[in-house]
Amino acid sequence: MADKPPPPPPPPHPSTKPKPKPPTSAAPPTAPARPTPPLKKPPLAQPPPPMSRPLKPPPAHQFRQQQQQNQSTAGGGRKRRHRGHHGGGGCSGRRVCCLATGFLLLALCLALAAACLAYLYYHPRAPSFHLQPLTPTRFHVSNTSSTPSAMDVTVSVRVVTWNPNDRVTFQYGDGGEGRVALSDADGDVALGWAPVAGFRHGARSVATVAFVAAAKGVVVDDAVAARARDGYRRRRLAFKVVVDTHVGARIGGGGGGMRVGMVPVRVLCDGGGMAPRGGVGGTVVGPMSKCQVYLFRVRWLMPVASKLQLP
Repeated sequence: MADKPPPPPPPPHPSTKPKPKPPTSAAPPTAPARPTPPLKKPPLAQPPPPMSRPLKPPPAHQFRQQQQQNQSTAGGGRKRRHRGHHGGGGCSGRRVCCLATGFLLLALCLALAAACLAYLYYHPRAPSFHLQPLTPTRFHVSNTSSTPSAMDVTVSVRVVTWNPNDRVTFQYGDGGEGRVALSDADGDVALGWAPVAGFRHGARSVATVAFVAAAKGVVVDDAVAARARDGYRRRRLAFKVVVDTHVGARIGGGGGGMRVGMVPVRVLCDGGGMAPRGGVGGTVVGPMSKCQVYLFRVRWLMPVASKLQLP
């Protein structure tokens, strides 16, 4: 059997490059030629992008509203119902407060209108107060060289008041206080105090506020003691009387009418004189001094009777 011919050698792989043959010694080495780079085509011209305005950020309030909406959406419907419940309670509370304030203002307006109508209809006037001359039942001034001068004084005080109104009645409360002081150039000298009882002062009537003040061992200067002794001998002592109490009023006849609650009142009688000797039957003879009336420590602005009128 004849031998088979050998197979042909495989073709060289395209990726593998044939190894260059070493140069011969006869020919001088030459530099390999550089391959020329392929020519690139210029890029095609593209149209310029359209001009667009820069986006502006949303306003601050819109941003906050968007955040709140996102939070409420994330919290769910239960959170929204909870907020709605609180909002309704606040609205109802404000409504109740507004209604209460409106009713209070309406009540004040009605009360003021009623007071103005009552004043115009009844035309009330303040009572007048006059201080009778004081009667010192005891007046003793000690004068020794070893001890300072002292005064022992007991004074009887009577304040006469006149109510000029036809349909207004005054009621003076208990717990009042009356004080007496001796007027002097160097200052007033307190001569004691006494309680004042309450009383009812009817329409067009005269009432009397009477009390007895006593002071013992009141230390004074020698000059004041000398002037007091001289004034007592001449019956020229000057006194100051203050009465603090409470007064209420009833406007209208009979058992009805409008009532006014108790308010503080002060009766100030400055410049009271001393009663002369020779009173008959305990009657004090002499001119009376007029007193000032103060409500809430403010002078009474209502019309006051100019003089004491007897029924």
